[in-house]
Amino acid sequence: MQSPLDKLTPDQILRLARIVAIVTAVALGFGYVTDLLTPMSAGIGSFVLTCSLLLAAPRQRATELLGAVAVWQCFAEFLSTLESNEFQLWRLAVSVATLGMAMAVIRVQHLRALMRSHPETVLADLDRRTVGGIGVLPPTDAELVQLRKIEATGL
Repeated sequence: MQSPLDKLTPDQILRLARIVAIVTAVALGFGYVTDLLTPMSAGIGSFVLTCSLLLAAPRQRATELLGAVAVWQCFAEFLSTLESNEFQLWRLAVSVATLGMAMAVIRVQHLRALMRSHPETVLADLDRRTVGGIGVLPPTDAELVQLRKIEATGL
């Protein structure tokens, strides 16, 4: 007997995650506006929203997604404060801490991948945030010309 999971594709998971992310965001927004959201339900909702967003946008950087969720949560808490005249510090703290724990798991997974692929390489040499080895400093004129040549030729 085959399991339904045997026929599940990554694209189906992506579409389902998008639906779950939208429903969770609407539910959290409603909970903030009506002030029915407890710290525990805010933490659970934040976790579900985080997981569904990470699955729904696989090409987006996780730090950007989680940063956007943190900004959204702070804004929702601010709107809730305007409505109820009471700031729920614990609710916001639990929500943001949930995002922090998700980010910690993502960082640990990244380090595990680096340990498998480059066990003897210094971490500073593995910085992937550079474009063509340019680094963090702005590119010089010669580097810009070289990059433009590469882009123009399509190499």
